[in-house]
Amino acid sequence: VSEQSRRPPNATRTMASKEEEAVDSLRARYEAAGQGHVFAHWDKCDEGERDALAAQLRSVDLDHVKKIFDRSIADHDTGAAAKGEIEPVVADASVLKASAEDLSEWREAGLGVASLGELAVVLLAGGQGTRLGSSAPKGMYDIGLPSGRTLFRLQAERLAKLMAMSSEEANQGAPVRVPWYIMTSPHTHAATEKYFHDNEFFGLDSADVMFFQQGSLPCFTPEGKIIMQSKHEMATAPDGNGGIYAALHHSGVIDDMEKRGIRHVYAYCVDNALVKVGDPTYVGFCALRNVEAGAKVIAKAYPDEAVGVFTRRNGEVHVVEYSEMPAELASATDPETGKIKFDAANVVLHYYSFDFLKKCCAPDDVVQSSLVYHVAKKKVPRVTEDGAGTETPDAPNGIKLEAFIFDVYKYAKDVAFLEGERGADFAPVKNKEGTGKDSPDTARALIDALHREWIMNAEGSVDEDDDDGLGVTHADGKRYVEVAPAASYAGEGLEPVVRSYFMGFVPAGLSIEPVRDNKRAAENAIDEDEPPAKK
Repeated sequence: VSEQSRRPPNATRTMASKEEEAVDSLRARYEAAGQGHVFAHWDKCDEGERDALAAQLRSVDLDHVKKIFDRSIADHDTGAAAKGEIEPVVADASVLKASAEDLSEWREAGLGVASLGELAVVLLAGGQGTRLGSSAPKGMYDIGLPSGRTLFRLQAERLAKLMAMSSEEANQGAPVRVPWYIMTSPHTHAATEKYFHDNEFFGLDSADVMFFQQGSLPCFTPEGKIIMQSKHEMATAPDGNGGIYAALHHSGVIDDMEKRGIRHVYAYCVDNALVKVGDPTYVGFCALRNVEAGAKVIAKAYPDEAVGVFTRRNGEVHVVEYSEMPAELASATDPETGKIKFDAANVVLHYYSFDFLKKCCAPDDVVQSSLVYHVAKKKVPRVTEDGAGTETPDAPNGIKLEAFIFDVYKYAKDVAFLEGERGADFAPVKNKEGTGKDSPDTARALIDALHREWIMNAEGSVDEDDDDGLGVTHADGKRYVEVAPAASYAGEGLEPVVRSYFMGFVPAGLSIEPVRDNKRAAENAIDEDEPPAKK
C-alpha cells in the first residue's frame, strides 16, 4: 500500500490546486480594491505569463499605492503644496567666506565622525548614460581624464582617501570603515554589481559596499485604475529618486546602518564629477550643529540656470524646480546686494542625521504616511482591447507618480545650509560630449582648472610643453591635469608630490599619483628660496 493511499482524500492536494487557490486569493484582493481588470486577459496567458503576472501583482502593496495615488492627486488638483509665499533660503555659512579656523574645526569634526565609524555614504546611481550616448550605468562612464577613470572609480578612490585621512588624522592610524550604499535601478543593478566585482571594488572592502534597488509604482489612469501594459504585465515606472527612502527600508540598509552604529549620512548623485564623497568639512559643519538635515548649496550662475533652489514656504523647507519657478522670482535680485534672490541651488549634496533618515524610511511613520508624490501625465503604453498586443496612445492617458529626494526636508525640525564653491563641488555630467553644457568636456575642464590651482598652491607649475612626451593628449587637442584622489582629496598634501617632479614642473596630460619613492622626492626637491625654473 502506497503512502499516498494511506492519507485521507482531503489531505492530498496537487501543486496545481494550491496555485489556483493562491491566484483566486490574489484575484479577490484586486477585485476588492477595484482593480480586478488586471486579470482581464488571464485566460489568454500561457503558464509562464501567468506566473510572471501573479508575481508582479503580489509585489504590490495595494493599500499603500492607493493612498499614495489619492493624496497625490488631491494635492495636485488643489495645488496645496504650492500654496503660500515662498521665501529664499540664505546659507548659514559659506566655505568661501568662513575663517580658516572654522573650516579646520568643521573638517576635524567630520574626520572624527568617520573615525568613530559613525558616517555612511549613500550614492544615487540608478540612471543609465542614455543622454551620454551609452546604455551602461552612468557611473561606468569615462569622462576623458588622462587616467581614464570612470565616475564610479573616481568616487570610490575619493572615499578611500577620506578613510585614509580619517585614519591618519583622527584615529591614530587605526583602520576606518565608511560603508557605501549604492542605489541602482532594475536597468543598472546587474551591470553595476558586475563592474564593481570585475574591478575588485576599486580597493575598497566589499563588505562595506552594498547595492540596493530603487522601487517602482504602477501607472494609473486619471480615475485611479492600474494600467496594463500587456495582457500579463502592469505598466510601472520608477518611483523617483525620492523612492530612496522606501528602498533603504525594504532592502535592509537602514537596519544595517543601525547595527553599525551610524549617526551621520551623506548622500549624493553619481553624475557629479567633482563630488567630495563623504565631505568631512560639510559633514562636520552639520554634525556640530546637531541638525536633522543639511544641504550643501551653490550660488546660481545666472537667473534661468536649470537647477532647483531651496526655499521656505510656511516655515518649511522646500525645493522649487527651475521649471516651476515663476520668471519674475527667478530673476528677482536682493535690493541691498544686487545678487540673485533665490540662489541657493540644490545640487544633491545632502546630509541626514541617522535618526531623521530612519524616520523618513519607516513605512508607518509620518513621512511615508503623508509624503505627496509629484504627478506626471504621460503617454503610457497599454494593452490592446483584444489583449493581443501593446499600443501607445496619441495623447497622455496615464499618470506616473514620483517622489524627489528633497521632498523630506519639510519634515526636518532643523536644516543647516552650507554654501559650497561651484568650481570645487559641482561638475555635472548629464549631456553628450561636445555639447558644452553639463557634459564630459565641461566636467574635464572644471577638474583641470581645480587641479591646476592645487598644484600652484603647492608651489608647483604645469609643464604644458611636455618635452618628455609623458602626457596624454585628449581627442579635443587638450592636455588635462588630473590629481589622483589617492594623492589629494581636496588639494592638501601635494607639496611632496610636486617636488617629485623636476623643479616642480608637473607634466600636463598625466594623472598625478601619490609619491611612492620618498628618496626621489628629496632628490628633486626644489630650493625653497628660489622660484621654480624650467630645465
